[in-house]
Amino acid sequence: MSLLALLCAIAALVLLVPVRIALQRRWTGSSGVVLAGAAPGPPRTARALMAGGTLLVGAGPLLHLAGLDELAWEPADPFLTRATGFLLAGGGIGWTFWAQVTMRDAWRIGQDDAERLPLVTAGPFATVRHPIYSGMVAIALGITLLDATGPGLLGALLLSAGAILQALRVEEPHLREVHGTAYWDWARRTGRFLPRMR
Repeated sequence: MSLLALLCAIAALVLLVPVRIALQRRWTGSSGVVLAGAAPGPPRTARALMAGGTLLVGAGPLLHLAGLDELAWEPADPFLTRATGFLLAGGGIGWTFWAQVTMRDAWRIGQDDAERLPLVTAGPFATVRHPIYSGMVAIALGITLLDATGPGLLGALLLSAGAILQALRVEEPHLREVHGTAYWDWARRTGRFLPRMR
């Protein structure tokens, strides 16, 4: 299962970063990547947690394939655990890509507080305010269930913490400032990371 977990990680990385950047360039002429100069505090911490978590999730199956079996363990019910992992990883990839494409011109990696982008409320954003982060966490958990390793589990936890910090302390304050009443109306109708869960 290490190979399948690694292939899921590679598929997620390729589809959700270079493929999405290529689409953004085609649609807007810009990459959508805004990574320079994250402010100290929550923005920088969230970015570090998400980047480190993503690397560890991918490193888990890679290290297992390299023969470091002491970093892995066999789940109590291998079939159920791995089937759940595959569904989470595959579903997470599809959900995240759908959310990214729905954002169209407003999609960014990173955030520029000077930008005043439209509030996206269609597609998965009609039920969840942060579907991309939900999908990323689902992918990380899925890969870790497919191939249970210490680095993968730690990576999924770090990625989750970074996504929560980014959503609550970086993006939501910006969206409230830019969109005001429209943001609050949308927030009342949606869950933060899962439908109906505020």
